[in-house]
Amino acid sequence: MTSRPLAAAVAALAEGPRASRPGASDPAAVLAGLMDLHGSVSLARELSLLDRRAAPPAPPASDEARAGVRELAADRLGELAEALDHVFAAPFQRRNRLPDAEAMLAILEQTGALSTRPRAGRELASAAGQIWEPFGELAARSLGRIRLETRALREELAPALRALGPGAARLEQLDAAIASATQKRRERALGELVPGLARCFARGLRAAVAALPEEVRLEHVAAWFGQGSWLGRELQRMELVVQAALAHEAGRLLALVDGAVAGAPA
Repeated sequence: MTSRPLAAAVAALAEGPRASRPGASDPAAVLAGLMDLHGSVSLARELSLLDRRAAPPAPPASDEARAGVRELAADRLGELAEALDHVFAAPFQRRNRLPDAEAMLAILEQTGALSTRPRAGRELASAAGQIWEPFGELAARSLGRIRLETRALREELAPALRALGPGAARLEQLDAAIASATQKRRERALGELVPGLARCFARGLRAAVAALPEEVRLEHVAAWFGQGSWLGRELQRMELVVQAALAHEAGRLLALVDGAVAGAPA
């Protein structure tokens, strides 16, 4: 069971309509679904220690301090979102090393995916794997950037959140305990995204190859790069998955910050 943004990402990889799961919007059900036995035991232990780690009384947080924490989180997450938007606005930049039409046609010919149609099974699977590889690297790199930068921001925010007062400090500790207890399942859910994208890409390529004329020329493969093509749809799917992963991580961080700021004594 996952959060709403991650559920949206998984739905984007489904072959057909997905029915909503009972309890998917229940926070307790979502939390329980994200923990295994080890995580549950770890969370119980951390919760039992929270009161023992109670922070000493602190002076009320200033308006500037509360606003500064929220502004830092919003600015960093906004910068990350903008950078990812830039990547998918022009995915065929040279640094992404995505294949052009000529490279795709060469792979299809070298693997025998064209000459063995319509029975091309292993040949087409081989071609799909080779063509997908740089696309998969782009997806994995984007998702990895989200994990790294949001984790670094969470660590950077921790001292400022704790400084807002005892209530904010307790909330920060609770969030850290829950994040630790659910880490394995959350990473597993995120780890399923790139393989899911690969399967969707392979299905799209299979249909596109089947629709090619008997004598395939470069312009036929070049049409895959046009507006409304299957390749464009797969890149849009990838972007949606990346945006959903960012929304998941950003939502967790902003909810923590908002809760801590709201609970800080004025």
